[in-house]
Amino acid sequence: MHEQTMKTRQISPFLTFFIVTVMQVGVGVFTFQRLLVDIAGHDGWIAIIFSAVMVHIVIGLAYHMLREDETIIDVQKRIFGRIFGSFLGLYWIFYYSLFVLVILVSYVEILRVWLFPEVYSGVLFFITLFLVYLFVGGGLRMITGMSVLSVVLAIPFLFFSRFPYGQLQLGSLFPIWDHSIMDIAMAGQTMTFQFLGFEILFMAYPFIKEAPRSQKWAHFSVIISTMVYLFIFILPVLYFHEHHISTILWPTLSLWRMEYIGVSIWFMILVPNLALGLWAASRAVKQTIKISQRRSLQGLTLFVFAAAFFFVTRWEVEALSSFTGNLGFYSVFVYLPLLYVIEMIVTKWRERR
Repeated sequence: MHEQTMKTRQISPFLTFFIVTVMQVGVGVFTFQRLLVDIAGHDGWIAIIFSAVMVHIVIGLAYHMLREDETIIDVQKRIFGRIFGSFLGLYWIFYYSLFVLVILVSYVEILRVWLFPEVYSGVLFFITLFLVYLFVGGGLRMITGMSVLSVVLAIPFLFFSRFPYGQLQLGSLFPIWDHSIMDIAMAGQTMTFQFLGFEILFMAYPFIKEAPRSQKWAHFSVIISTMVYLFIFILPVLYFHEHHISTILWPTLSLWRMEYIGVSIWFMILVPNLALGLWAASRAVKQTIKISQRRSLQGLTLFVFAAAFFFVTRWEVEALSSFTGNLGFYSVFVYLPLLYVIEMIVTKWRERR
């Protein structure tokens, strides 16, 4: 990043924990069990741990690549040159915008099924994006403050809800590792979508005070997110039969006995989740196309709002989620490690010249 970041716009390193946590524990908590059980059955918890380990590795690589006041776009410019690096930056604009879109349509679908079946989707799209736009306009510090509040209030609600603990069958988790390594690996790839979101760090890095110190907080947030996903995966497995879980669209909500309050409270997670995605996308526009962040935010908000109308039915939302998960897998677990290797080669080559 070539402009000097104002100290007053930066956040403390420990707040990275809340940013990453609020991005990873999103709308996917309601439905991911079904996808894992379809592939790895009751061994899906192994796939969760496997995916988490991969995320830790990628975060380590990212922190090694990023230098002071740099974003992922600056890294690409440093490696590939200004023109091609900026061209690759267009991809990250699309990526962050897609992330916002899939979260928006997924949550609105849940709202219409569980709370507001007679409300037009466009109304819910508008209200949600309007609130998100206001938060993004307040800057990263305001979004981070909302993220802190969301993590403190919403996530503990998962652990202290009225789950039917007395009806759980502990034997449902055995035998352990009853599926092939290929099944576990495929389930781990499916789990990728749930852990996506930490890529926001690639754009927020210059806005973190003493950014290298924030790495331990990023890793800690992944540990907490992993614990949350393990908890809400194991509970349905202990309560429902595997074949039953495969037929339930939202296992967490079906098991939850406070679903109306829970879906409403989870809105606190989704607002900063969407806000961080839009903030990163608009920031990428500013760095790549040199359009002011306010104008790019307005354009991206309208784009996401218009695109949301193409993903209203269950099949359309499912297809979008699957596409985003696959794209995220190759972007995070293939492209970024490859970029790290290329950066090492280019750096050594330039040092020898």
